[in-house]
Amino acid sequence: MLSSYLENIRTGFLAFVGIGALVLLPLVALHYYRFGRVEPRRALVLYGLLAYGLVALALIFLPFPNRANLCQGDQMLSTVPFQWVTDMRNNMAYNGRSGIVAMVTSSAFVQQAFNAALFIPLGVVLRKAYGKGVLATVFIGLGISLLVEVVQYTGNFWIYPCPYRISDVDDLISNTSGSLLGWMIAPVAIVVPALPDPDTAVASPDTVSVPRKVLGLIAEAAVFLVIARFLFPTNAWAQIGLVVAMRIVLPAATGGWTLGGWLMRYRMRRLDGGRADPARITVRELLGVTGLVAYAVLLSPQLTSWTGFGVDLLVVSLVLLGSFAAPVFRRDQLGWHERVAGTRGIMTTRTPAPRPKTRA
Repeated sequence: MLSSYLENIRTGFLAFVGIGALVLLPLVALHYYRFGRVEPRRALVLYGLLAYGLVALALIFLPFPNRANLCQGDQMLSTVPFQWVTDMRNNMAYNGRSGIVAMVTSSAFVQQAFNAALFIPLGVVLRKAYGKGVLATVFIGLGISLLVEVVQYTGNFWIYPCPYRISDVDDLISNTSGSLLGWMIAPVAIVVPALPDPDTAVASPDTVSVPRKVLGLIAEAAVFLVIARFLFPTNAWAQIGLVVAMRIVLPAATGGWTLGGWLMRYRMRRLDGGRADPARITVRELLGVTGLVAYAVLLSPQLTSWTGFGVDLLVVSLVLLGSFAAPVFRRDQLGWHERVAGTRGIMTTRTPAPRPKTRA
């Protein structure tokens, strides 16, 4: 029995990996629309619920049966509450066993404990993340459990000619009890975060989002590739000089404007909103994309194949994670290179703040 559970868990987790990748971009788009950033606690709860739901469905419905083995006249509906207690006693008497160890290791007890444990995470999330009360948690757990039993009793909504899992009132009781137990232990479940109020999660209206910065960089890269292709096809130093001119000299001379920033309507300033001096701009660029380009063109080709791969991977990871991946979760959307340099992007045209969505 344990091996079948483990196989179902594996199947559910693999389904989560695939579906999680599919919903990643829609999730990012939705969060940027609502909050102007990816709210980390909400994303964690969503992906946690997705993983939990898929694993639970795999445990409940898998494996699918062979149709030839169905409809053999077995009773597939149990309406007697706590029938599992009688089954457990009969099994213990048949095997001549008694005591607590025999009770908790009997198949009937283990099955009901598993049914309760399956709904404990639901109760934890409903209270800790969404602030649901005890009655709401119990009724939600009961409703989901009842839906599962109906699906099982109808042969997965008549996909199969008859049920292949027993619909049991004891499962309703165990599942609902599990959601209640989850609600009770939710305060000590440190792995589940409480969701913040939408008003405190929204980025300020003048914040330049990471997607906007990326679009600006793509526009600059297109211009760079066109110029470098025709003017400096083989001159690495000239290519670096072009990047420096576009990313350091131009914003230092124009008060923070870059080509991509001009197209995306934002400019580079100090954290307090003042003009960014050339030293700050230089530090920002050397720790960011400009430094990565310089490394790729000048230093990376000089490294040996064995050490070069590791250093290349480290440099690219630091820049991409620090400049683009980590900032998507921050309200100020600042990368580590911007925080070190004391600069930030500021929108030059006021954009409406994302509307916070209040919870019902």
